[in-house]
Amino acid sequence: MEQQLREAAVTREHSEDVIRSVSDKLREAEARAEFAERSVQKLQKEVDRLEDDLLLEKEKNKMLADEMEATLHDIQNM
Repeated sequence: MEQQLREAAVTREHSEDVIRSVSDKLREAEARAEFAERSVQKLQKEVDRLEDDLLLEKEKNKMLADEMEATLHDIQNM
């Protein structure tokens, strides 16, 4: 009986160690996941900003091209 109690105590200690280890790994994984989510949000904001900048520059380019075409047309009609 005493031997069984010792074995049960060892098994319990081992189980508690495993639970602590798994809990620590879970906390670390959750922290990494939160950091990754924040990083993704920052990157998405940067992508959105860059896309807006690109659209603006395309619009400017189109306006300049139209202006150059109109100027060239005016020069040809002189």
